[in-house]
Amino acid sequence: MDNTTRKLLKILHLTPDQVYHVFCLALCLICSDGVVSEREGEVLTRIGFGLGLSPEDIKSLIENAKNAVQETSLADVVAFSVASLERSLDRERLEGVRQILEFVATSDRQMSEQERELLRAIEDAWTSPSDPRGENVN
Repeated sequence: MDNTTRKLLKILHLTPDQVYHVFCLALCLICSDGVVSEREGEVLTRIGFGLGLSPEDIKSLIENAKNAVQETSLADVVAFSVASLERSLDRERLEGVRQILEFVATSDRQMSEQERELLRAIEDAWTSPSDPRGENVN
C-alpha cells in the first residue's frame, strides 16, 4: 500500500459502521469482474489492516458481505454502502474513500470494465449537489 493511501486511511477517522461500508465497497469492487487476483486479495487485507481491522474482523466482514450479496445482489449491497457513506461523510472524506477504492481497483494493474463501471457509479452517486460547507444535501 502506498503512503498516500496509508495517510488517507489514518485521516478519515471512520466509525465502525463506516469502516464496514468502505471495506464492503472495496470487496464488491474487486469481486465485480468475477476474478479476485492474489494481488487484489493482498490489497484488500492491507486496506482492512489500515482501517484498524484484525484478521478475524476481515474474515467476518468478508462473510457478512458475501451473505448480503447472496441474499440481495451486488448492486444492492453497493447501493446501500454508497448511500450510508454519503449520509455520514462530508465531501472531503468521500473523496478520500473514492481514492482508496480507485487504488483497490488498480492494485492488480488491470482494471476490468466491471470495476471501471462500478467506480463510475460510485463517483456519480457522490457528485450530488452540496451545500456551501461541503456537506451533502439530502
